[in-house]
Amino acid sequence: MRTSLEETKPPVLTEEDVRAVVRLIGRVAGMSEPLAERKRVLIEDLVEMVGGTAWMWTTSTGFRPGDTPMTVGFMSGGFSEKQLGIIMEASQDLDAPMPENPPMIAALEPWRHVTRSRTDLVPDEEFYEHAQWQLYREPAGTDHYLFSLFPLQDGYVSGIGIHRKPGMADFTPRERRIVHLVVSEIDWLHRADLPVSNAETTMELSPRLRVVFALLLQGWNRKQIAEHLGLTANTVAGYQKQVYRRFRVNSQPELMSRFAAGDGGDVALV
Repeated sequence: MRTSLEETKPPVLTEEDVRAVVRLIGRVAGMSEPLAERKRVLIEDLVEMVGGTAWMWTTSTGFRPGDTPMTVGFMSGGFSEKQLGIIMEASQDLDAPMPENPPMIAALEPWRHVTRSRTDLVPDEEFYEHAQWQLYREPAGTDHYLFSLFPLQDGYVSGIGIHRKPGMADFTPRERRIVHLVVSEIDWLHRADLPVSNAETTMELSPRLRVVFALLLQGWNRKQIAEHLGLTANTVAGYQKQVYRRFRVNSQPELMSRFAAGDGGDVALV
């Protein structure tokens, strides 16, 4: 696992990164298509943003001791039918269980959203000697990946996996943070595959709020936003409060920090 101070320092995203994240979240939140299509658009754009080659999005139980693993929602892209078959077989091999599962479950144990790369969980020297690599991962043509697990109610977890082909470089801390940040802000999509879903009623930002939100992230003050949108300062103040409440912050600097530095769930403690 990564242990150097440099590698465990939380990365801070650039203004360009933050704008790209906000655009993606806003675009998907504003779509009128069914939730499944919105999920696909988001994950495909996110995969392109961080340089992945294939992806999976599952809604499952079985991430706590004593649970029986069960998937209630599954989507994927970039894999051939043969690759998917091998990967599914790998997940059910009890004689050669996936080596990343125990450390991933341990990271999730406080029941918080976590994002980890494969090398955060299993170092190369251990992974490439493991039966999972030899029997499944190498034949399936997949190596480095990012897992982002978002806990839901009743023991369910919404899990996103973004994969790269063998020979490609590992995901960087910056890419890991981008994935973590996007995944953390799409509650309504995570809940779409639950047996009883409240996805459609989860609070989303209206088009006007998304504009105010984007301008706040760019450092605009209340007066500037009001003049730009032709609104009163009091109206903008009301919008600000709604944005802050949605993202669980109390000020504009805290909002900007929330999107530049994240909540820490993408950085492993060593």
